[in-house]
Amino acid sequence: MSQTPSLGRVVLVLVNPITNNGSDSAPATVTRVWEQHQDGSWLVNLKANLDAPTSSKWFTSVQLFDTEEQARAHDGEAAYWPPRTP
Repeated sequence: MSQTPSLGRVVLVLVNPITNNGSDSAPATVTRVWEQHQDGSWLVNLKANLDAPTSSKWFTSVQLFDTEEQARAHDGEAAYWPPRTP
């Protein structure tokens, strides 16, 4: 993994589009870092900021990946680092 998560970092978490005004990803703040897996992913807790009347959602034990493609391939709750802008 190219980045190491820490408290307060912002990532993107995959969410149900119905709960997020049609978008299947939302920004989320890392609230706890657990451990790094052998595949390089990390286990983290997150607080997501949804684009909806219920504006936040807590996620526990989410796997954090380097890329969106890795996160979408994962079977379970997943998050990924936002792409860097040039």
